Amino acid sequence: MIKKVILLAAAIATSSFATWDYFSLLDGNQGSVKAGLYYDMDDDWSQMGLKVGARMNIAPKVELSIQSFGFQFWGETECDACAEGGYGLRDLIIGARYALDPELYFFLDFNLPIGRERNDGTTPPSQGEIFLYFGAQHNKAIDAMKGASYGTEAGIFWGFEHHDLERGLELHLGAEFDYKLPSAPLTLLVGTQFWLRIFESEDHDKDLRDDWSDQWKFWFGANFELNKNIALNGQIILRSQDLNHRKNNEGFREVPMEGDALGFALDMEFKF
Repeated sequence: MIKKVILLAAAIATSSFATWDYFSLLDGNQGSVKAGLYYDMDDDWSQMGLKVGARMNIAPKVELSIQSFGFQFWGETECDACAEGGYGLRDLIIGARYALDPELYFFLDFNLPIGRERNDGTTPPSQGEIFLYFGAQHNKAIDAMKGASYGTEAGIFWGFEHHDLERGLELHLGAEFDYKLPSAPLTLLVGTQFWLRIFESEDHDKDLRDDWSDQWKFWFGANFELNKNIALNGQIILRSQDLNHRKNNEGFREVPMEGDALGFALDMEFKF
């Protein structure tokens, strides 16, 4: 049973933001491709890998994207008795956004578990989980502050059964504030995301009770435009999570590797 809990915590620790971002679609029939590195650490655990993504407007109000794909170099804990590994191909998220108006969007993300599931480390690149993430976004320029804008998101995460485990339904809320400097091609940003598991996860033993688990995620970073079509993005990401687990009426247990971490991401985006 404890292996299932660790697997669930690992899935949370490796989960990405989902959706491309909280802001507007690209103009016209424009598209973009981005690639970069990510690194996460917590105590003696760490993971690092390459992520790539692409998006394109296929209609004036419709955007399709692929996200979170790539290759994980490792995902493991440093200790004498620990297995080395956690490397391999990552899962692929296929996303779609529809603009109801210039400031309001509906989105749907679908995770295709094509990555390497073998758990020879602590966080394999794939959990073998199919999931849907859907909801709405709102973004707007702040008239009182030239160059400032915000984006918000509310969504529902629905995971399907994998490895005899089905993650409970989750509510996700997120927001980001961006400020483009008037005298430089630089945008500063700060954001947060909160999720709450509103239904318990289930397994065949029926002894996992993790409803009302939650996680806060904070990030800040910058976007530097090298020219009108190429931009460099960097972020520092902090996660703090409380993952509840109790068996029958025995009370809550401590969960190894809950999903707390400090992360770094650096990528370059090319528009075409």
